[in-house]
Amino acid sequence: MPSFDYAIFGSNLLSGFLAGILAAEHGKKVVRVGRRPSARRLPRQLDLALPFSARPETWDLVSRTAAETHKLLLGMGAPEGWSATDVAWLADSAATTSDVDHAIHLAHGIGHQVARLDKGWALRRVPLLHPEFLGDTMAKWLSESGVVSQDEGPADAAQMVLADDVAIAEQLPAGLATQAMTATLLAAPRALPFPLDYFPDRGVTLLRRPGNAVLALVSGESEIEARLASTLSGPFPLKRLATTRYRRVITDGAPMIGRMGEIFVIAGLGEPAAFLAPPLARLLAGSSEGRERDWFATHDPAQPRDAVADLRTVVA
Repeated sequence: MPSFDYAIFGSNLLSGFLAGILAAEHGKKVVRVGRRPSARRLPRQLDLALPFSARPETWDLVSRTAAETHKLLLGMGAPEGWSATDVAWLADSAATTSDVDHAIHLAHGIGHQVARLDKGWALRRVPLLHPEFLGDTMAKWLSESGVVSQDEGPADAAQMVLADDVAIAEQLPAGLATQAMTATLLAAPRALPFPLDYFPDRGVTLLRRPGNAVLALVSGESEIEARLASTLSGPFPLKRLATTRYRRVITDGAPMIGRMGEIFVIAGLGEPAAFLAPPLARLLAGSSEGRERDWFATHDPAQPRDAVADLRTVVA
C-alpha cells in the first residue's frame, strides 16, 4: 500500500496550496516534492487572478476561487502575500485587439473595473499574490497540515500530480510543448504607466518592482532585445540587474488538467494557476460539483480540444 495518497510535484504556489488543502481540508496523506526556490531567484511567472480567456466560465471560476484564496492566506496568517494591482493589456494587431476587447467584456461582466486606453484596456485592483513573502509561512503551514516535504523524488504515492512547469517538462506528456522564456530585472529611471503591463503581440510582460526596477518576462527566442525595448521609454541602454533563461510549458491555449497515463497533469493555467488550488483539490479529492466539475471535465486531456480552445499569447 502506498505511503501517501498524493505526491504533488512542484515548487510554485499552486503546488504548495494544493498539497496543504488536500491534507488540511480533505484529510489526505500528501507529500510535496520540490526544492524551495532561492530568495534570490528571479520570478518566472506571475500569480494574478486574471485569465486571458474568451470563455465566461473560466472568468467565473477564477473570480470565485480568488476569494477562497484570499481567505486561505488570511487563515495561514499571511495577509502580506496578497495585494490588488492595476493592469494594462496593450494590443498591436487587429486580431489581438479583438481578443482583448472580448476578454475585457467578460471581465467587466463579472465585476472588474475597466477603463479604455489608447491601445488597450486597464483593469483596476486585480488580485496579485507575492510568493517572496510566503516562503516561511508556507513551510510552517504545510508542516502543521501534515504535509511531508522533500526536495526530490521518488515518492511512494497512489497518485502523482505534476503541478508546475519544471515537473511537467521532465515528463512532457504528449500534447504539451515547452517554450523559451527570459526573465530580466532592469533599472528603469522612468516609472511604468501601470504597475503591470501586458503586451501580448510582443510576448512581453512588465511588472513594477521596488527601487525603480522593472521585472520583464519575455517569451520566445527571436528579437528578445528589440521586443523588450519597444515596451519601455528609455533612456537606452537600460541597466540589467539580473537575467535568467528557462522554459515554460505551453498548450494549444486552453488548460489541460487530468490524467495522462499514470500521472495527473495540471498544465496551461497561466497566471491564475495558484488561485485555482481550492477547486483543484476538490477535483482530486472527488468532491467537485456543478459548474466547477463541468469545467474540469471539459479540460480533461481525454476530451476534444476544439470545445475548449482559447486565446493564445505565444511569441516565438
